[in-house]
Amino acid sequence: MKTVHLFTLSALFAASTALAHTMNVVPSHYVQSKTGGFVTVDLFASNMTFQADKGVGVDGFKVVLPDGTVTKPASAAQGKRKSMADVELPVAGTYRLEMGGQPRYFTSYKVAGEQKRLMGDKQKAAKELPKDATDVVTTQGRNRAVAFVTVNGPTDTVLKTTGQGLEFSFDRHPADIVAGEAVMVTLTLNGKPVEGVKADLSFDGELYRNDPARQHLVTDKAGQFSFTPANAGRYLLEASAEAALKSDKADKIREGFTFSFEAALP
Repeated sequence: MKTVHLFTLSALFAASTALAHTMNVVPSHYVQSKTGGFVTVDLFASNMTFQADKGVGVDGFKVVLPDGTVTKPASAAQGKRKSMADVELPVAGTYRLEMGGQPRYFTSYKVAGEQKRLMGDKQKAAKELPKDATDVVTTQGRNRAVAFVTVNGPTDTVLKTTGQGLEFSFDRHPADIVAGEAVMVTLTLNGKPVEGVKADLSFDGELYRNDPARQHLVTDKAGQFSFTPANAGRYLLEASAEAALKSDKADKIREGFTFSFEAALP
């Protein structure tokens, strides 16, 4: 029987409109054979797949060791076009490289028909909203980008779902994705399968193609979709979703993610 490996790919938008750029976490290697080495990770925002347009702050970058311990990179620096971090790989297993932060809140409202917004949750908004505000909606948002690096052999600790936010279950470990083989994905929002969520799968080298050749995917009633990487190389999977939220801080939650991975030669 095939073992199903689960892992979290959470990310939320941090504003009321979609981000103009796609967040990227791209390691120099996704698989390493020996412990004690390093990978260098590019951190950047882009308009085109894997083309660095803007460096991002490195404070939100973290490394999760194979045992689940959270640590920081050995070194990191923010650049104009891209930021970089060196990550040490002291032990065997699968590491999670994650860019993102705590949820942020923003409240949208109208005054005399004009759309406005303030940063803050429902409690803060209650103190700052003008008395004539209408159509008040507070959104909880967060943005996260993820990649996995496996050393010597795959492990599952950093791949487990939490039941919170937008999460994906793959039918294989990310180190076992191979060109030409279909991959089944199940998407859940706060632990429940979610239908109708759109995702895009893009392949490296988009800059050099007239046709971006992106695959547009949608989850079915079971919260699932499948994709087949046609070629070996680097891919980026992106998706977003939102839902009502019963909370004293927000009325709805808006989530998305970017996940970079490598399809190996068959």
